[in-house]
Amino acid sequence: MDDGMRGGRGGGMRGGRGRGRHNSGGGGPSHGGGGGGDQWYNDDAPAPVVLMVHGLEPKMNPMRLFNILCMYGDVNKIKFLMTKKGIAMVEMKDIKAAENVLRYVNRMNVFGSQLNVSHSKHREVVIYGPPGVLDDGSEAVQVFIRSRFLRYATPQKAAKNRQVEATKVLHFFALPLEYDEDFLLKLLEDKGCPTPTSISMHKSEVCSAGLLEFENADEATDTVAIANHLQGNHKGIRYILKLAFTGKKSMPTGDKPNSHNGASATSGGDGGSKDD
Repeated sequence: MDDGMRGGRGGGMRGGRGRGRHNSGGGGPSHGGGGGGDQWYNDDAPAPVVLMVHGLEPKMNPMRLFNILCMYGDVNKIKFLMTKKGIAMVEMKDIKAAENVLRYVNRMNVFGSQLNVSHSKHREVVIYGPPGVLDDGSEAVQVFIRSRFLRYATPQKAAKNRQVEATKVLHFFALPLEYDEDFLLKLLEDKGCPTPTSISMHKSEVCSAGLLEFENADEATDTVAIANHLQGNHKGIRYILKLAFTGKKSMPTGDKPNSHNGASATSGGDGGSKDD
């Protein structure tokens, strides 16, 4: 078995469900290492499902993969295999989340490579010992069980989501009202994202939100991997950027401005509610 993969027993972590506690907390993911025995499952929790993801480019890491998967279901853990490059084990919270990923993420193109998703024979992603380090310096194992970025953690959060295929139009939301189109375009440029062809922003009572259109679905997907859940501070105001696929083949006519010199901007567009 490669990279310490073990199903059922082993590695100090219980398989299936059991009593107990979680040791991962905070806003984002916690990291591997320190023994998997600190992670137990509640008796009433659904059994997790492990998937194998092949075709991952060196630009990918656990957080970037999570940024895509989180739109289709809650992710427990992601482990990039150190002995088999381009492959990751993903533990989804339940069978429904796994089915969504198999339906929508399998054969998705990310950074020029097609992802292939399949069921694993393992019942859980086992974590033990210090995690490996990927080419970009990030840890090869991350735990998301208590991440505030989970979009299906409660019925109320789950109701805000739609599972759709990747298209070239993204919905962005949760930006502070003080931020405008120029800030968002500059943020995406600085992070190395593809350049949108157009942008439509709407300011609700609680946040700035709207639509981004790209040349194709692959560019939109790359942007999700890189920029979903970006956080920072600009002029003393903290921000977080959240992204989701819209399922739209193109920006609605009423929202789409005339494009020139890359992305152009307009007010209006999808508002969206502030997601916490």
